[in-house]
Amino acid sequence: MNKCKSTVVRVVLITVFLSIFPLFTGCSKKTPGNRIVIWTSCREFAQYIEYYNRSHQEDNAVLVYKENPALSLPLSKDEDKPDIIIAPWLPSDSTQKNFMSLDYLFDHQEISSNMFYSQLLQAGKVRQSQYLLPVSFNLPAVIFSLDNSSFVTDSYTLSLDQIRSIGSSFNQKNSKGQYSKIGFAPSGDNDFLYLVTKLFKADFHMEKNQICWNQTQLDNSLAYLKDWIVSENTSPQTESDFTFKYLFMPYYRQVNSGRTLFAYTSSDEFFKVMKDQNLKIDYRWICNDGSIPINDSFTMMGIYKNAQNKIGAANFLLWFFQPQTQKEILERKESLGLETELFGIAGGFSSVREVNEHILPTYYTQMLSNLPPAQMLSLPNKLPARWDSYRRMVVEEYLKQNLTVEDGDSQLSIKKLEEEWRKKVYN
Repeated sequence: MNKCKSTVVRVVLITVFLSIFPLFTGCSKKTPGNRIVIWTSCREFAQYIEYYNRSHQEDNAVLVYKENPALSLPLSKDEDKPDIIIAPWLPSDSTQKNFMSLDYLFDHQEISSNMFYSQLLQAGKVRQSQYLLPVSFNLPAVIFSLDNSSFVTDSYTLSLDQIRSIGSSFNQKNSKGQYSKIGFAPSGDNDFLYLVTKLFKADFHMEKNQICWNQTQLDNSLAYLKDWIVSENTSPQTESDFTFKYLFMPYYRQVNSGRTLFAYTSSDEFFKVMKDQNLKIDYRWICNDGSIPINDSFTMMGIYKNAQNKIGAANFLLWFFQPQTQKEILERKESLGLETELFGIAGGFSSVREVNEHILPTYYTQMLSNLPPAQMLSLPNKLPARWDSYRRMVVEEYLKQNLTVEDGDSQLSIKKLEEEWRKKVYN
């Protein structure tokens, strides 16, 4: 993902400034309990915190950037305690016990469960008590050029079978018998390969501190992909050659090139591109059995159980989740040109339904035709903090390498890849 260097530098400076500013200003005269220490991997919270501090002089917040806060739990004895943690990978058995219950906020009607998507809210519960609140999420989608909209008759979603059949109908060969067009090339995107395993319910999850899965369904997803590639696009090599020759450009330009019908993407990638560029592109959410899988790395927020400033932390939390606050955040981001390459709230759809349904579409007009259907959203399993690494190096590598294995030949074992991953990560 290409990013403007000046923007990155600005973000780094803002983050560093927010981290050290209280140490050299009037905030340093306050007791530590008056500051709200926020750990997060979401750089956009730098501007949110700065905005909060403008109107909350009594309990200013300070940002401490951590690439993956979940890996810092539990805290070491000599580490300064956070008050709030905001990051992906927090809803797991090993991390959720580090947070305090937020039930009192609901009991006193300071916040309502009806504000949120129920599926995401459920992710932050432990035995019916709310320990984490959802912040933002993203969804998988396919995009296509408006010039080819006649191929797509469904208005909101497409299943794997529909993407396969519609894509195949777009295929075209030249006089030499070589493909000049391929509607969709599954092997061209590793993220899509992994998505298929989710839709087939391979069920990757944590169990007794081990990553487990349904091997039968994983095998079924691999078999489906192999059959798709061979039946519709001739062979893995043919598909790979076509991708290398014609689909070397950014995914949104692939569909406008006329060489392919569909390209796989995620809502955060799609909407930020559509906001910055005038592209004749439409999209459909990818579904299976009436559900759309939420991307694994959705962001959650919680108050650390041993926080020094629990009152201030609760104040920040209540402030952030008000629709009016998020509206003002978006207005301010737009007027000042802050983090314009990041989509929505904290890089995704807001967990607050009203924001997505009534506020975000004014900034991302493409949403007006296809809002996330709340009833169709499907929650990911609880996954470990190092899941991104495991998914890339184990699951996706397993799929990619075994796509080229002929029937009857021995497949690369996922267990073997897992062993190699553990050596690289833990040794």
